[in-house]
Amino acid sequence: MKNNSISYELLEKVSNYIKYLSMFLAGVFLVINIADILVSVFFRYFLSDSLVWTEEVARFTLIYSVMFGSVAALSFGDHVKITIVIDYLPNKVGTFFKYLVHLLIIGIIGYMTYLGITYVDNAWRFQTLALQIPKAIPLMSIPIGMGLFLIQYILIEVLGINKDEVDKHLELRT
Repeated sequence: MKNNSISYELLEKVSNYIKYLSMFLAGVFLVINIADILVSVFFRYFLSDSLVWTEEVARFTLIYSVMFGSVAALSFGDHVKITIVIDYLPNKVGTFFKYLVHLLIIGIIGYMTYLGITYVDNAWRFQTLALQIPKAIPLMSIPIGMGLFLIQYILIEVLGINKDEVDKHLELRT
């Protein structure tokens, strides 16, 4: 893609929006998680009273934080990639396997997103034990996180959006 095309610029803006939104949301859920754990510890050890709902909030916020954090990690090129086999293959064969790996990853993430949507759809009629909210609310982290991951993966890996920024970030770390 050309860097000066309007569609490239739009896709780059979408990718940056997803990156910064996921970083922000991961941070918000992590702060809520830490605050919840501190409140739980305070009540349990200083007031000798246990809050039942804090364990659920801690678990759900940690899951949301991890899901959004994985999208942010992908945006900065921080996910593990093993390319040693592809690097030693002849150029045409290596390119074929790169495309095959991209299709496989997109298929797996897409399938996980679909399963997450199905799981959430079936969970609306059940409630969590302590918070008494629909179980679908904490489970929505799966399709939301996987869906954002899928979009960001396609933008970064397949279309090459922000590839220079990710490469520069990786060079600075080494």
